Amino acid sequence: MKNTTLITSIEQVMQAYTAQGFKIKAILGDGQFQHIQQTIQQKGVNLNICSANEHIPEIERYIRTLKE
Repeated sequence: MKNTTLITSIEQVMQAYTAQGFKIKAILGDGQFQHIQQTIQQKGVNLNICSANEHIPEIERYIRTLKE
């Protein structure tokens, strides 16, 4: 996926959450997001890149919820 597509998609999600009154402080992502980390951080959001073998319980739980 191209960087511009990733940035646009993240911005759309951030706008949707902001419109509902949420304040986004951090985003968890994998290595695919490494190239856009600086761009996202310029928007005041911490982009935490997880290593290839690291499992984040919040993400794993969300994936499990979607698959069921």
